[in-house]
Amino acid sequence: MKIYTKLILDKDNNVLEEEYYHYNGPTWRCGIHYDYKSTKSAKLMEKQAKREKKLAEKKAKRLAKQGPKKDDNKDKVLDASKPITLDFLTNPNKE
Repeated sequence: MKIYTKLILDKDNNVLEEEYYHYNGPTWRCGIHYDYKSTKSAKLMEKQAKREKKLAEKKAKRLAKQGPKKDDNKDKVLDASKPITLDFLTNPNKE
């Protein structure tokens, strides 16, 4: 079996230069071996996706536990026919 250490092809896939050696042995030892640097970015993206999925699940669970939100914050419009008094502005029990 040929194990290529260098292979240069032109745009038409013609071999311009090749360096190889012959190997006789188990095939599991002759494949491409990835190191940590070559797979680091993929692992980081998987980790981030897992973290975001976990946070989304937590948020959905918390929202389900709280129940639907009620919009009680309706904008109250002042009546234009009534004058604004100091008592109206300072009274904590206003309607």
